[in-house]
Amino acid sequence: PNTKIDTENGVLKIGKRIIREAETSHKWSQLTASEILAYSSNVGASKIAFKLGSENVRQALVDFGFGQKTNVDLPGESRGNLQSLPWGEHLLANISFGHGVAVNALQMANAYAAIANGGQLMQPYIVKSLRDSDSGESVEIKSKLIRQVVRPEVANQMKMMLTSVTAPGGSGVNAKVDGFIVAGKTGTAQKVNPNGRGYLPNGYISSFAGFIPANDPKFVIYVVVDHPKKNAYYGSQVAAPIFSRVASYAVRKAGLAPVLLTEKNLVDKDLAEKNVAIKKQAFKKLNDKIQEDERLAHAEEELAM
Repeated sequence: PNTKIDTENGVLKIGKRIIREAETSHKWSQLTASEILAYSSNVGASKIAFKLGSENVRQALVDFGFGQKTNVDLPGESRGNLQSLPWGEHLLANISFGHGVAVNALQMANAYAAIANGGQLMQPYIVKSLRDSDSGESVEIKSKLIRQVVRPEVANQMKMMLTSVTAPGGSGVNAKVDGFIVAGKTGTAQKVNPNGRGYLPNGYISSFAGFIPANDPKFVIYVVVDHPKKNAYYGSQVAAPIFSRVASYAVRKAGLAPVLLTEKNLVDKDLAEKNVAIKKQAFKKLNDKIQEDERLAHAEEELAM
């Protein structure tokens, strides 16, 4: 998370092509991996992809379920589009920040659910149970593990990194929910021109994917707005506020207790300090869990040697 990446002051040249940040004012010279996620740096994502290599990036996407059907119990599912290798550097850069690849909404939600589930990719399903009309007996459909995508300690690190997106200064701050820690990521993609090469003028898909509460996930929510009609089109402007409203309703409908105090609900100004303390405690518990997982993994490796 704290690895520093040279982000080229917002301009990355790849042969005759140039990768730029979403805003010309974004001229970061260096960012950590967490900051690249929080600020939605195209250049930073590209540089990380270069370090990993196209084979590793593609395999990671496949492991998270992209480019293949989820086999949910609904007809007409698309497998999306994940191009086969080899990839040129420009395509690799584009895919690193969400261009050059097509996914369906359930694939995206299920990938975030894998992070929330400690790295386990589960089989999604719609029907909760089947009831025999003659005997009256019911059979519950149980969730099935597809694969362990990443180790639990890596998933926990990813949770922490995704919370930086909704923190002050992050691109997804509009997705925050009072009283709860939110993990997620904004998305803004240009729409491909179906009648030729290039992209549709003023055509965008705005999105926000995330889960709540980040420290003990109960809900994964993916909001997609196809071709926003107003002047705003960034995921942070269009989809993140919708996520906030839906997530806020979900946690309160479920009766989840807030883990953070919000200033507008305080009856004593002295309690303001507790807001920060509670959040630090939640992150400390998550960080302690990461360190413990890493310690156990290291011990297992030594026993195996």
